[in-house]
Amino acid sequence: MLGTLASTLLVCGAALLIGQALLAACGWRSWSWLAAAVGLGPLLAVAWGAVQLPGEGTAALGAVAALCAASAIVVAGRLEGLSPALREGLPIALATLALASIPFIVEGRFGVLGTGFNVDMSQHLLAADWLADPVASTPGLVEQGYPLGPHGLAAAAAELAGGNLVHGFDGLTLAVPVLAALASLAVLRELPPLRRAVGAALVALPYVVASYLSQGQFKELVQGLFLLGFALCLHELARGWGPGSPRRHLLAAVPLAAIAIGSLYSYSAPGLAWLGGAAILFAAAELVRRRSEGPRVVVARAAVPVAVGLLALVIGSAPELGRVADFQGNAVNVASGNDHGDPPFDRRPDPGPDGEQAAGSDGGGERRRHNNDLGNLFNQISPAEALGLWPSGDFRVDPGGGAVPAVVFYAGVLVGALALLVALRRWLRRGETAVPAALLAAVLVYVAALVAATPYTAAKAVMMIAPLAMLVSVRELLAPDVLTGTTRGWRGRGLAALAAAFVLGAGVSSLLALGKAPVGPDTYSPGLSRMRSIFEGEPTLVLADAGALRDEHARDFLAWEARGGEPVCIEPAVAGRGSPPPAGFRYVVTSEGEREPPFAGLTETRTNGPYTVWERRGPVRDRPPDGAQGKPSECGLGLGG
Repeated sequence: MLGTLASTLLVCGAALLIGQALLAACGWRSWSWLAAAVGLGPLLAVAWGAVQLPGEGTAALGAVAALCAASAIVVAGRLEGLSPALREGLPIALATLALASIPFIVEGRFGVLGTGFNVDMSQHLLAADWLADPVASTPGLVEQGYPLGPHGLAAAAAELAGGNLVHGFDGLTLAVPVLAALASLAVLRELPPLRRAVGAALVALPYVVASYLSQGQFKELVQGLFLLGFALCLHELARGWGPGSPRRHLLAAVPLAAIAIGSLYSYSAPGLAWLGGAAILFAAAELVRRRSEGPRVVVARAAVPVAVGLLALVIGSAPELGRVADFQGNAVNVASGNDHGDPPFDRRPDPGPDGEQAAGSDGGGERRRHNNDLGNLFNQISPAEALGLWPSGDFRVDPGGGAVPAVVFYAGVLVGALALLVALRRWLRRGETAVPAALLAAVLVYVAALVAATPYTAAKAVMMIAPLAMLVSVRELLAPDVLTGTTRGWRGRGLAALAAAFVLGAGVSSLLALGKAPVGPDTYSPGLSRMRSIFEGEPTLVLADAGALRDEHARDFLAWEARGGEPVCIEPAVAGRGSPPPAGFRYVVTSEGEREPPFAGLTETRTNGPYTVWERRGPVRDRPPDGAQGKPSECGLGLGG
């Protein structure tokens, strides 16, 4: 537990300090909660660069510490309003951390998030393990140019957890909603304290974001934070953001560049689609809004700061550009669904960021292929989930597909849509175009994904809409004149009722998603992944701790780690030794560091970490038992624990 919390504190503290130092270098003299998003970009870039140096994870942690020390020097004596900011932000950070920790609280331990829901973390752990100790063959994610900024930061954070990468990734995953809640204070700080806390928590963990956190999908959470932070930076620009002298105004777009750098290091070039779309739509809206000043005047005023920002983006992303180029061909194939594997598992070791393979079922209890079109989805998910009211613990479920009647889902969609329309009207009447522009950009990216990409890719685009839609809604619905019904007449009472229904429904929906999250094993070794070529295509039995199978969702995690065996059966470890192996298996894998064969007649083939592969010599004429329906890794061998 302490390792995960230390990792969370490292990511949050470093991002805030580095972000505030960058803002101070650009002329800010007062604390800004934009630092939460601005600082994470350089932090990811530095961690990824440093983890490749001798010392790996230790080097990355040292580089993060050095950058924090330099940032402290920059802000020392130049920062105003720190104490009020701490009083304002600390309770919100702690409350959001507690909410984001619900999956771990429910399970009573920290571990691999999303096991049994989504198996992506297996690949991410393998890549991060190689970064922290590059002694084995290079993982596919590394070779393909996959963006590994978060992996480098997780490797650095893991050093605070005794080298436990599971806790490093858990810490990073928990830190992102905390930073999102703090970033939202750039506009929500005008609300009364309790409403401010509620609004910030909902922006940080709207329903779809909570669902992705429950799957351990940290990179989508990171990209969502960057889009939110980018929109809020544009919002501050439109309000006259940028203090002091004209020289300082030239650096106004540098914080935007810092966020874009982070997007490249965490989501590669596809991440810039959301940011670029938001910037273009914002610029168009501002030209219309400021048309009385003359388009030439507005463009001339913005030209140099934009050029400086683009230059900063090019310089900051230069070390990653080669990997971005390497990655794009694979990313396009995966996003369009043109690159499929064979059932029951995709054999490619590491698909791209919009096509990680995931365990799932079609809801009918039958085996189905794990492919790039659906991933772990049952079918296309509804974009209405981005509105925040979806009363299901599983975001993949259609209305009425669970215990809640379909009419409740549709009522939630109606409330969410009304709330967004009412709130959006208030934003636009004040001439605040940045966040609505980013919201529209996210919707357009979703439409493009819906038309040209796969349902799995489109689902990620739905997630990007959610924080912006929630920010637009809660800022207005939690305003004093709305929630208390002080606006006169039936309109005021109607708005108050809408606000109460929206906040309650959104809160319950997010809690349902967080409460259902499965948490897997709390440690990780790459040994099984590194040895699976030995038993590829062969009947294989994996023996695991009975408690881990029962309580830690280890079966789903190991099934993915051992993919390639035909079939793979995962059973509790045998209590006694000396009996013959179950019929039909060529290979048996032990997972608890055993040095003696679990059955008679087996020969040790290879050991890596706690895993050992044992081979049955000679012909294997029998057939292994068929897997249980819908659970191909459960073969009902009746082995003891």
